[in-house]
Amino acid sequence: MHTRRKTIGYLLLLLLLTIPAWAPLTRPGLPAWRAGALPALALGSGSPGIALLPARVLHLAGLPNAAALKTSLALGVILIAYALFFGIRRLWGDKMGVLTAALVIYSPIFLSALYIEGITASVWLMLGGASLAWTYGRLSWQRMVMGGAGLLLVVATLFRASPQPSFAFYRLFETPWAWGTKFVGLKTPFAWTPGLIILALTLIVLWRLATYGDDASRQDARMVWNFFFTGLLFLGLSFFAGEMRTAFLLISVIPLAVMAASLLLFFHDLQKPALWAALLLLPILAAGPGLSPDFVDYPIPEQPAALFGQNQIMLIDARLDGDLAPGQTVTVHAVWQALKPIDFDYNLFIHIDDDAGATVAQFDGQPQGGNRPMTSWLPGEIISDAYQIDIPADAPASLHVQLGLYNWQTLKRLPLTAGGDALMIKNQ
Repeated sequence: MHTRRKTIGYLLLLLLLTIPAWAPLTRPGLPAWRAGALPALALGSGSPGIALLPARVLHLAGLPNAAALKTSLALGVILIAYALFFGIRRLWGDKMGVLTAALVIYSPIFLSALYIEGITASVWLMLGGASLAWTYGRLSWQRMVMGGAGLLLVVATLFRASPQPSFAFYRLFETPWAWGTKFVGLKTPFAWTPGLIILALTLIVLWRLATYGDDASRQDARMVWNFFFTGLLFLGLSFFAGEMRTAFLLISVIPLAVMAASLLLFFHDLQKPALWAALLLLPILAAGPGLSPDFVDYPIPEQPAALFGQNQIMLIDARLDGDLAPGQTVTVHAVWQALKPIDFDYNLFIHIDDDAGATVAQFDGQPQGGNRPMTSWLPGEIISDAYQIDIPADAPASLHVQLGLYNWQTLKRLPLTAGGDALMIKNQ
């Protein structure tokens, strides 16, 4: 009974420790992800892929799209912590299991992938990697099942995810600068991150292993070395992994965090409650900007007004203000978001047509009067715009408004993902 109560206590502690990691997901709206808001808006149709499958299940259970996505990610973070805890506690006890979980979920590259780069698959990739920790040590059918499930999850995520950023070794130790920052200057906020904590603890463990004494058994030391070399292996693979570089960097964090947490094996005084609590707080306090992601400043609807190209440009919302009648002036309000880098400055057209399809008034030009051409849009950035159109006094009484994008060099319209090449806009 005492052991069960103690385990429940550690589980509650671990749940509390995860709160800062998933708390940003409870904010309204969505993080300003470089992958855009499309994942939250595409759960109702098509193949969701491994990264969105849990969110799809929650959506089918009744949660709105954005809430389903954020809830699934929060649950994934908690499951990562618990998988690491149960995997490591079988080897070296509860305290090392909790410390390992804290180091992993507050690692800068994981927080960056989740909140800054919008790689939703990172949660399930890390969960698969955490489950593989169960296979270390003496094998049993339970551990083999957990390890096999973790391996399948890792493989499935690797082949379905498309992490975009190129390799950058520093991201193991430092969360990238604030979203949207294109250069680092004197006014750029300093990024305090827990990656340096993993590095520092690992260096101490390496020093202790080099001067090995009687503080741990040779079997424990050998297993710690195994974790360390596994981490180095994934780091090495990341150099040659192409688009999967970020995925291999993410996986490398788990064995390196185990190596760092093994400090408890060699310095037993650190297992005293006060010192152990201080170790647990270090990664949380150091997380810094990784726990303060930018969020979009516009409420994301359940479905966008339109998607242009190959899910490249999202028209989040479009509405018509004013009286659509002869002699009047109407305003079309549009809210855009780039889901991917845009390689051409498309023109926007708004046509006011009569029942016969003849255009009686129109707008044609660049967004925001040419001040924000589409090639300058950052993926995930919200662009709001408004376009005024004067309707001639001799126009017919029955009029319709359509909006679209086109290549001004070839005059070819950019197709809508749902079909067609223009969106009909009605009064709100």
